[in-house]
Formats: sequence, structure tokens, C-alpha cells
Amino acid sequence: MCTSIVVNKRKTVVGWNLDLLDMEWRVRSAEDGVYIEVNDAAEGWMPLFGANSRGDFVGMPTCWPADARSDPKGEGENVVRLDIDLLLQKKTLREIRALAQRRPVYSVPGLTFMSALSDAEGNVLHIVPGQGSLYYEKPEYRILTNFSPFKQDAEQHPWMGWDRYQRAEAMLRSAPETFGKEDCFAVLRATAQDVCPTVVSMVFDVGERTVYWCENREWDKVQTVKLHAREVHMEDYIAYCGLDCARCEARLATVNNDDALRRKVAKEWSALNHVEITPEMIHCVGCRVDGVKTPFCESLCPIRQCALGKKVATCGGCVEMERCEKLAMITGSNEEARKRLHGA
Repeated sequence: MCTSIVVNKRKTVVGWNLDLLDMEWRVRSAEDGVYIEVNDAAEGWMPLFGANSRGDFVGMPTCWPADARSDPKGEGENVVRLDIDLLLQKKTLREIRALAQRRPVYSVPGLTFMSALSDAEGNVLHIVPGQGSLYYEKPEYRILTNFSPFKQDAEQHPWMGWDRYQRAEAMLRSAPETFGKEDCFAVLRATAQDVCPTVVSMVFDVGERTVYWCENREWDKVQTVKLHAREVHMEDYIAYCGLDCARCEARLATVNNDDALRRKVAKEWSALNHVEITPEMIHCVGCRVDGVKTPFCESLCPIRQCALGKKVATCGGCVEMERCEKLAMITGSNEEARKRLHGA
């Protein structure tokens, strides 16, 4: 069932109750994220909920009753895949918002999963497959339970969570400016369930990048993990092909959140490659740096895919470098890239 809250007071705090019945789950923590994983019969353990070191949070309440419009059909985006991509830092909230606005978003057959997403700035994105999406720029607070925000209480159902929503809303409406971890746990405790049991209650202090959680409503047994982004060195910005991502305008537009530069790069790259490249595609932190990448760098670049398959640091570590035709498309016209690889 589930309850998701995001609160922006003096600090941004996210809360999440995972209510689950007859499914195997676990909490897995790492330096770059705390993931609540569910064991899927077909896919195995899937990280579906949780927080990452970039400051994003992913919740995925089910929408009751299920909406047939969310069943997969035709071309579109899968809501589960979008959520996982945000959680694992493969896409940004901005990118997912753009996709949800531009393309249909589907769930899985017979079950409407919603997205309750937020980022480091406290912006919130709610997606209801088959119905639409709602974006809130750093709202005072936002709540999502198990009814569609587009339909409100138009469709009554025992699992819709209308009572949980009203209870949380009353508490957040009068929340103090000092709202923090303990206040958030109080809301989660007030909205926890027994019938479809609350198995994980999680609080994310976004500014501190600290995740707190307890399992099975054992409120006195809270675990804590502080997240750390992987340290990036200048050599990490050298792409597999030898190009310098540190100077790439796509990366600069991303790290500086520069929409004007995104538009400039999209226009130039469209003309250069004879294919439409939109500003929404210009989100990349570097070829070999963990995080978001352009669609080409992520999955289409033959050089990157080859290097990943061979598990080399760069093409400079490959014995076939000098006779590689794919690499020659870069190094044949870029002497600096060739020199970087020879020095790798």
C-alpha cells in the first residue's frame, strides 16, 4: 500500500512507509544509496524504493483501484524502469519529468504503480501511469498514498489510503519549521498499518545525506547510514576514447544546470550528427563517471560499449588500440585524445 511524504522546511526531509503483503523484501545499504529491494519471480532482487547519494528519493505506491489505462500498450516508458533509473542515478528527476510529459508512461498488467519521486532540491514529481504527472517545485509538503491525485476520492476502495492521507496532511499542515527526523517518524508511525503490514519505515535527511529506517514497526530499532558520493579525480573525466569530458559542454550544462547551454549543444550536435537531439537529452556527468549520461553515451557509443565489455580503464589499456577502426574515428582527427590514451 504505502505512504510517501516530502517536507521542505528549514531542511528537506523525505518519509516512506512500505506496506507489503506476501512478498520477499530486504534493505540493502551502500555508500551511494540505501535500497529497499523486492524479490521478483522473473527479475530477481529489484531496487524499487530508497535514497541515493545524489539526494534523490524513490517511492512507488500502488494506485487502487487499478486503472486499465496504465497497462502496457504501444511505445512508452515503464514506470518501474524510470524509478530504478532515478534511484541508481542513471537519470535525473528533470529527465524523468521530461519523459513523462512527452511519452505515455505504463505500469505492469493489471497493477497501477505510481511514482513518488524527489530530488536534492526538494522538488517532487508524482506520476500516475495512464493518467498523467504532477510536478511541484520545492513544495512545503507533498503526500502520496494509494489513490490517484487526479481522481482524489472519486473512487472509493478499502486500500486507497484516504484516511492515511488526511492524517498525514493534518500533521504536516501544522509542522514546525524545525521539522526533522523525529517529526517524520511520528508521521510514519501515525500512518503505519497492520493488515497490509508496514515492513519498512524510512526517513531521508536530504541535506545531511543520511538515511534512517526501522523494520516491521520496531520504532526503537532505527538503523542509520550516511551516504557518500564516490570521489571523482580529474583522470576520471577522460573518456574511454581519450576525449576530455571535463571540458565537454554537455557536462558543463549539466553540472551548472544551464538550460541555455543545453539548447546550444543540442542544436550543434543535431547539425553535426544529422539527427534530432533535444535539450532534454543534454544531461551527462561524464563517460566514466557514475551518474546520468546522454542517450548516446549511455547505450549507443560503440567505443564505450566495447571498453565496458573488455573491462579496461580506457582504450589505452586495450592491446587492439592501434588497429581499432572504431577508436580511429576519434583519434584519427583528435591528436590530444590519442596522446591521452598513450599516456594512460
